[in-house]
Amino acid sequence: MARVLILGGGFAAITAAQELISLLGDDEIILVSKSSEFTFYPAIIPCIFGDLDFDKIRFDLVSVLAERGVRFIHGDVEAINTTARKVDVSGDRMTYSIDYDYLLFAVGRRLEPHSIPGLSEHSHHLFTIEGAEKFKEAISEFKTGSIVVGLCAGASLPVPVCETALALADALAPKIKTGEVRIKAVFPFDLAQAFAGANLFRNIEEEFRKKGVELITDFKVDTVEDDRIISRDGSIVEHDLLMLVPPFAGQLSLRSTGQVTDVSGFAKVNAMMQVTGVDHVYAAGDITAMPGPKFGYMAMRQGKVAAENIALQIAGEKPSVSYQHRIEWAIGEVYTSPVFFHYGFWDETLEDFDDDAMFGMARKIRQLYGPIKGLETAALHSAA
Repeated sequence: MARVLILGGGFAAITAAQELISLLGDDEIILVSKSSEFTFYPAIIPCIFGDLDFDKIRFDLVSVLAERGVRFIHGDVEAINTTARKVDVSGDRMTYSIDYDYLLFAVGRRLEPHSIPGLSEHSHHLFTIEGAEKFKEAISEFKTGSIVVGLCAGASLPVPVCETALALADALAPKIKTGEVRIKAVFPFDLAQAFAGANLFRNIEEEFRKKGVELITDFKVDTVEDDRIISRDGSIVEHDLLMLVPPFAGQLSLRSTGQVTDVSGFAKVNAMMQVTGVDHVYAAGDITAMPGPKFGYMAMRQGKVAAENIALQIAGEKPSVSYQHRIEWAIGEVYTSPVFFHYGFWDETLEDFDDDAMFGMARKIRQLYGPIKGLETAALHSAA
């Protein structure tokens, strides 16, 4: 009997666990996560500006996994020995040393707000429920002035910035017309680079222009102050309310493995999602050194590919399932609304979409969100 150890509790990890349950027999699956909850982060912006409730996008990970026979360990990864095939985990007042036959890194990316002076002190963020709730409250209390939302250099998440800017423009349209409020969207490069050259689902620059959003490109945030951000070349953008996506980096636990990561600590993988240079080790999701923006649905597809290849190895076969990294595939006009960008979770038009994806959690979110404007698909309010 083989033991598969999954590190992480996000899209890639949960999808891999679900796939392995369906593919393996008596083999053991263990999932280690520093959080006992799964938060459906693509729904954060609709929670801030729409009708979704923050509590409705959080799920108890422990019970979901226990029902399906996956052992859950709540803790932080302390050390990884890929030679001895052991992982040390601290949590729940204990330290675990876990042996594995196959390992899947799906620990996600680490945020590095402290790499930019003043960012933690003066900027809102969207990477915890608490942070999103504070930003929502700040928006509700905002009267006049300049709201700046932006992407820091080293971040790989342009969609929430675009969604936030457009949602703010809709919510504050009367005050934008009178000049009482100004919305600015800041990017470290142009939008084509932000989306890794993918053919955008719509002309975002035109959308910004029509809604009164000022687009500022080639602005690499260097310092954040309470009323302004300063770029590396000394340019200044003033703000009265600020939300920035901070730089990303790989996890320290992966950096310790040396040549299997790039200079930022992201795992190098091949088409089968195998970590290069290490036997029986896979990686999926935001921790991988894939180019371009990072989407939850891409993480799901990577987790599925990794799980399928792990199952093949356990069966004594050669890994043969390949992941196709197609950014343009994941974002298309059919997945958008006037404000929120839908790319895979909100509808059933993707060719490999599974209605039970994420143990049915994606479907529950879609039902809460309601019908999507412009989609000619079956109603999303069907019974769970």
